[in-house]
Amino acid sequence: MTLRSFVLAVFLVVLATSATAQQASTSSQQDVRQEVEAFVAKYLDAYNRKDAAGVASLYAENGVLVPPGPMVTGKPNIEKAWRAVFDAGRTGLRYEIREVHPEGDVVWSIGQFTVMSPEQGGILQERRGNFVNIYQKEGNDLKFRVHAFNFLPSPPAAAGASTTPTGTTSTSGR
Repeated sequence: MTLRSFVLAVFLVVLATSATAQQASTSSQQDVRQEVEAFVAKYLDAYNRKDAAGVASLYAENGVLVPPGPMVTGKPNIEKAWRAVFDAGRTGLRYEIREVHPEGDVVWSIGQFTVMSPEQGGILQERRGNFVNIYQKEGNDLKFRVHAFNFLPSPPAAAGASTTPTGTTSTSGR
């Protein structure tokens, strides 16, 4: 075998190995995304049933909830925090996962959410926000290690617009 043939053979092996690793990585990335989507489906189900204990069960033992306001640690405190949210009337959570990234023993994701939240006067308004979640494995299950979110500012009401008790917007003839 000539040096040229040897170099070509090594190059082809490296290229084939790289392509195989890329395919495995893509497959693994898809598997992780599906796992996160399945976890989020469980979260949305418990949330939209207003099941504070069910939502809290999705957190790791050392999980942290980082909502707007004070951070919450420990499953009993996380359950209390979610119970207060549900008692206040928040409902109808939807998630749009934008990115999922496995990093060693954890997976993180980012995206946006929409939820119906009572505003002044108790009228439900659609609120939008961003989230960053860090998941860790406990056994075969993903759990929230860090669940952080914030609300985007509400758009200002149009001039001359008022919100009716049903939550619809009407404008005056001014």
